[in-house]
Amino acid sequence: MEEATPDSNGPMIDLVNRRVVAVDGGAATGKGRLIDELSKLMRLKGVPVVHLSSGSLYRAVACAALEYSRPRVTGSRSKTDAKILAEALGMVREMNPEKLLELAVARKLEMHGGVVWLDGAAASVDDQLKAPGVGNVVSFVASFLEVREFVNVLIRRQVNEFDGYVLIDGRDITHTVVPDAPVKLLLTVASHVAAIRSPEHTEQEIIARDEADRNHIHGALRHADDPGADVLVVPTDDHSPETVRDFVYGLMKQTFTDLPDIGE
Repeated sequence: MEEATPDSNGPMIDLVNRRVVAVDGGAATGKGRLIDELSKLMRLKGVPVVHLSSGSLYRAVACAALEYSRPRVTGSRSKTDAKILAEALGMVREMNPEKLLELAVARKLEMHGGVVWLDGAAASVDDQLKAPGVGNVVSFVASFLEVREFVNVLIRRQVNEFDGYVLIDGRDITHTVVPDAPVKLLLTVASHVAAIRSPEHTEQEIIARDEADRNHIHGALRHADDPGADVLVVPTDDHSPETVRDFVYGLMKQTFTDLPDIGE
């Protein structure tokens, strides 16, 4: 059986594994750290768990596009690295979704055990997924419905392939990718706090990126004032990763009663 998500035009894979926690949030809200902490805690308790990140898949598409464009910058021998990067970013922003998907398929973009793969091997987080410039075009790449549906299918396949708990973070997970998840959260943080947390972007870049994500026609980041049905807003400004983790684990325990108590 297949079903359509709210922002898709076509069918999506039916979510068979329902042991799912969906976490949305803008830049540096702590969603990735939260899921990392939850994963560590659950593994220590012997609970099978995997962390999936839609953002890492969008970064992989952006990386493939940027790595395709850089060698095609004309006169690169006489240009600085900054100039080459700027022109390559411009080339990426001129790509249509068909080209982006063509590059993703050509680079064999996949996800295995929550890890993004390119060219038949695990992608490097530092050298590829968080390489200079990748973060600047992620929002553009993710703006296309065709790219989003491609990523959503990869995510839902991973959910069903894993026999255990699946923790997913992104910007439209709760209402587009897995709206059928039993636990759905929207993490928030003030932009100046986000800038302190993130070495990759300035506060102005973070504000602009989150605004762009909220203005997406498809899979937009929800605002805290309108998080969506059954989505709990969790501010992280004044809380440590450990306190947020313990709070969310308590929420999970209310839904998934087979989980061990946090003190066990």
